[in-house]
Amino acid sequence: MTWYEDAFTEDYDRIYMHTFTDERNRGEAEFIETALGVPPESELLDVACGHGRHAIVLAEQGYKVTGVDLSERFIRMAEEEARRRHLDIHFVVGDMRNLSYKNNFEGVYSYFTSFGYFPHRENVKVLEGVARALHKGGKFLLETVNRDWIIHQIEAQPRRWGEMDHDYLYLDDVSYNARTSRVHGRRIVIDRGNHREFNFDLRVYSLSELEELLESVGMKIVSTYGDRDRSPFSISSRRMVILSART
Repeated sequence: MTWYEDAFTEDYDRIYMHTFTDERNRGEAEFIETALGVPPESELLDVACGHGRHAIVLAEQGYKVTGVDLSERFIRMAEEEARRRHLDIHFVVGDMRNLSYKNNFEGVYSYFTSFGYFPHRENVKVLEGVARALHKGGKFLLETVNRDWIIHQIEAQPRRWGEMDHDYLYLDDVSYNARTSRVHGRRIVIDRGNHREFNFDLRVYSLSELEELLESVGMKIVSTYGDRDRSPFSISSRRMVILSART
């Protein structure tokens, strides 16, 4: 089993879910909406939608949203929340390397570092699928970690403890391979005395590399930002946001 098939468990929920507040979800969804700049009732594709936190907000605004994620558990969670809110959202268990859509969407987005899980050629397949899925002129919003920022963080603090409460601790031990441009990590969880661990592995790209890859699959760069506040991108930006359009 690959790391990304084993990572999004209840431990992920315990560490991250409390950070996905309603205010944060709505703020990020508003940024996605305004950045893509397509009218309500447009067809949108959420690539690696997780438990649907952006798709649900955008559907409430009138967009016709399809969400794709490899995690069956996350898709079930997303479907349950959509039913609870009486929203018609098409959630699909699927691999983003094998998107089957062609000219279906006015907008596509990938948010919160959901790109780079695979070997380089397979990451390119993701972008090829995104480009095919878009109408001509359709927009793609890619939001991910800034490689320069994360390298600096790893060099300064390769190991970091997190404490959710007195009986739940986790340790991230992270390194960066300059030859492969991959971040490698091991997370050790101590839960009421029980010990669990898993590895993660992410290909991180520079802005120029991502711009070149997007252009190679038929996308034209529209704008870049350092975060959803639309601050200019720099090597010290924590996030990297790229808006492109299908040519």
